[in-house]
Amino acid sequence: MTGPRRPGSRGAWRRSLAAARLALAVGALAVAGDVGAESWGGLTPGETTRAGVETLFGRPSRERALVEEGRTVPEWTYAAERAPQGLERMVVSFGLQVGGRFAPDVVRAVTLYPKPRVFSLRAIAGGWGSPDTIGTEEATGRPSFHYRTLGLLIILDRTGAWAELLLFGPRQPGGGS
Repeated sequence: MTGPRRPGSRGAWRRSLAAARLALAVGALAVAGDVGAESWGGLTPGETTRAGVETLFGRPSRERALVEEGRTVPEWTYAAERAPQGLERMVVSFGLQVGGRFAPDVVRAVTLYPKPRVFSLRAIAGGWGSPDTIGTEEATGRPSFHYRTLGLLIILDRTGAWAELLLFGPRQPGGGS
């Protein structure tokens, strides 16, 4: 038998449910792979192949061919229900120079578009530490963190409170710009 509903209890329940979902999403993202720029969710730019991506995440929501540097390369997008938990979408770009030859099926970059507040400034600092450089994204004026030695670029929301985009690529040599 249930008692009468208290006013406002439904809203409190929804907020608790939303907080629990967010905690699960962040936990799932951390468990999905090393919380390091060289790898995310089992995908390592410069190493993981197209077959490996499909094994981990299945077929993408959308596939398209892009021409970059005169070569046609695939790009896979996982969006909506196909995106990993906590993300609006994930874009996997293929085609990379590896050992002096072009490898069209090797992951070049993984771009994550997380849901708001999933990657907070605190989570970013705890996961990757201090960035090599802090900048401003030219097109929008949003703050950005560059972890060049890890191969990670993070673009924050306008307030600088959470990540709107995380771009994982191959590690870059230390120093430089």
